[in-house]
This record gives sequence, C-alpha cells and structure tokens, in this order.
Amino acid sequence: MAVEIKMPNLSQTTDEVKLLRWMVKEGDRVKKGDILCEVETDKVNMEVESFADGVVLKLDGKQDQQIKTGSVIAVLGEKGEITSSAAVSKEENFKKEEIPEREVKKEDHRIPEKDLSKIKATKLVQRLADKNNVDLSEVKGTGPRGIITKKDLEDHINNKKGDTGSSKGGIEEYWSLTPNQQAVSANIYKSKTSIPHYYLKTEVLADSLLKSRNAVGDSGKISMYSYFIYYCAKALEKFPRLNGYFKDNKIYRNPRINIGFAVAADDELYVPILKDANKKQLQEIDQEVKRLAARARDKKLEPGDISGGTFTISNLGIYPIDEFYGVINYPQAVLLAIGKIGKILKVTDDNTIAIRNVFNITGSFDHRIANGAQAASFLTEIKRLLEEAG
Repeated sequence: MAVEIKMPNLSQTTDEVKLLRWMVKEGDRVKKGDILCEVETDKVNMEVESFADGVVLKLDGKQDQQIKTGSVIAVLGEKGEITSSAAVSKEENFKKEEIPEREVKKEDHRIPEKDLSKIKATKLVQRLADKNNVDLSEVKGTGPRGIITKKDLEDHINNKKGDTGSSKGGIEEYWSLTPNQQAVSANIYKSKTSIPHYYLKTEVLADSLLKSRNAVGDSGKISMYSYFIYYCAKALEKFPRLNGYFKDNKIYRNPRINIGFAVAADDELYVPILKDANKKQLQEIDQEVKRLAARARDKKLEPGDISGGTFTISNLGIYPIDEFYGVINYPQAVLLAIGKIGKILKVTDDNTIAIRNVFNITGSFDHRIANGAQAASFLTEIKRLLEEAG
C-alpha cells in the first residue's frame, strides 16, 4: 500500500522550508531512515528522512521551492501502485493542469492572448519589474515554457530606452535575505526596539590564560571560545539574575545555563548552544564547541543545536578589533563581546613597567534586569576568572 511522506515541522518560527535538493529520484528503493531531501529552514539546513520502506513512486517539489509543513513531498510503495488513489502519476498531473488551459484557448478566442494565462516570471523578476515600473505582460519570455527571465526584462528596458543606457538597463541590484538572515534580522530588531541596552567594558590580562592554553601542543589546544564559555558559566552560577529574562514586569531565572556562541559562515550568522555549560569540564566544552562550530560552518545544525540559549558570547578576537558593542540576543539579559588580544606596556603593582597581553570584554546589558552595579560586579567576576585561568 502506498505511503505518503509529508514535510515535517522543522522550525519553531516558520511553517515553510525551502527545498535545496533531492537525494533520491523516482524509481529508487529506500529504507526507513534514508535521506530523501535536504531543506533550508529559517535557521539551518536539514535532512528529511523517510519513515518507511518502499519504492519512490512520486516526488513533489522543485529545487528552491518553498514547501509548507504537512505537505506531501513523496509517495512510497511498490511498483504498479502509481495508479492507486494514494498516488497520481506525473503524466496525469500534467493533463489536469494543461487540459483546462487548452479548452479555454479553443472556446474563447475573443479574449486577448495575454489574458488567457498568468504571466510567468520568478519573484525576483516581478520585484525588479515593480521597481522599474514595467508591465510584464509586454515582455516576451524566452525561458522554459515562456517564463520571463531577468535578461528578458533587461532587454525590454533597454529597447524602450533606445539602448542608450548601460548594459543593465538601470535595473537596481539588491540581495534578498535568506530565511536564516530574516530570522536574525527580526531578532535584532526586536531586541534593539524592546530592550533598554547599556554597555560596560573592562580590560582583561591574558598572560595566565595564554600560558595555560599554550602549555599543550597545537593538536590539543583549547579554543578561546571554550575558555570564555567555561568561565562565563561559573560567573552565571554566582550571578543567576544575569541568566534570566524579562517578561510582564517580572524577572525570570532560567533553570539551566545554556551558552550560545556566535559563528559566521559566509554571509550567515549562527549561534549554536552549549547546554548545561556549568556542569561540564573545560575539555568537554571544547569538544562540543568544535563539533557545533563545524556543523555551523557546514550549515548542518539541527533545531536542538540552536534552541534554548540563555546567554550569548560573540568573539571577534581573530580580527584586528579592539572592542565592540553587541546586540542582546532577545530575550536574554546579556551579550558578552570579546576583542583581540594585544600587547601593551603596563605599570605593575611594584611600579615597574612590563609588557602584558590584554583584551577587552564588553557587556551589553538589559537595564530592566541588572542595574549598573550588578552588571559591573558580574563583569568583574568574569575578568577575575579569566585572569586566574590555569
């Protein structure tokens, strides 16, 4: 008996995903657990597995198509079942779509041809046409089945201008946001417009930390992010208020310390979450950080990898950035921003001058959750722990 495979709910913030590619084709035999396709949610790329065995009788969806949660994306069964009520062949689908259109053309020849069917153009071309005040019904499409391409639109604009302009015909260029970038943008906007930010900065001596880190060879070297997560988790145990969030004029304390760390992957920004960081040893945290960072750069993070965060760290220490002021990851209370390690001349306690390794840490705080004195005490505790590392 044929079985329908539906698109599962893979995101907490959207009921649509984008189909990136099929991993199987019609006629293939698959087993339960085999990967059917790869999709993009608002945050990460994910793989959709089959929950049944059988031959792929039908695949429904094209590359880059947005698919609703719960939609049938595949039909599995045995050869010969394609004509059953559970599955309809591609040929039958094609006939259902095409026959009414042909009948209209034959029976109502008085209607102008351009009104007989919808204009075929991608959303990108439609947006460009709107920006340039172009009626797409006047543009001849040269793409598959008459679809209007971007070049068709550019040529049309050039022809109307007598081809006196540039080769692009004055079309405005822009970049569309990916689902992940849209989610990040919405979070940042909500944070900056609803959380009263303020910022505190302090300088951290890094000599002890670097000595501890360099005590092992390169192969066993601990990630700097791992140190920051490890010591922030200890500080949050002492200052649980800073691990909370504000809602309905109340401050709620999160029962777990789940620390997120920002990872850039091409044009994308991800924040993988290290769960229960206060219960893990430094080496455990480092293994998890490296695993999650690799998954983020490969865009293979799963929903559980990016959900449940209570505190966020952003480290730009690999760049020549001395300090920066981050945006709180809504609805959290703090974002800790870390700059590069550099050398300075510093007067020591015995009034001698020494070359020291230092870096700046800046906290972005929600003023409703922590006042200046509370935030300063928290930042001072992180500074102490980092300076005494090792």
